[in-house]
Amino acid sequence: MAESAAEPVMSAQAVHDLSDAMLRMQRSLLGLKAQVAAERSAMGDPVEWAAYGLLFHLVTSGPRRTSALAEAVHVDPSTVSRQVAQLVKAGLVERLADPEDGRASLLRATSQGLDVHADRVRHRHQLMTGLLSQWSSSDVAELTRLIDQFIDSVAAHRDTPSLEHS
Repeated sequence: MAESAAEPVMSAQAVHDLSDAMLRMQRSLLGLKAQVAAERSAMGDPVEWAAYGLLFHLVTSGPRRTSALAEAVHVDPSTVSRQVAQLVKAGLVERLADPEDGRASLLRATSQGLDVHADRVRHRHQLMTGLLSQWSSSDVAELTRLIDQFIDSVAAHRDTPSLEHS
């Protein structure tokens, strides 16, 4: 019998197991995030955790308007405005006149923001090195590939209507 060119349909058990594993991972990452945020807060960091995501986006994607930043990170513009205010107050982000429209402003990471970003990336790499110290390079590469593939699937389905529940 000839094999079908189509990928095999995954079993309900495989979907169940993956769903459970993703929930466990999410809880683990939220716990880790809370621990790091508490450590930063105890050190006197005035900027909430989520605001750093905006700084990271500005560093990696360049200056942009608040509305474009909100759209890029899938967050409500009012939330972004509040978080940007924290970043500006902390000296990590600055507002510049938009060269295309002088009435609007662009947000850009300051040199201090770039330094904080680099420090956070170093810290994240140290944390991941510790978490994965017993893993082989090939396992880390495979996990990275699969996570990237999963993220691509999520992005591809982001704008499609949710499946109806029966």
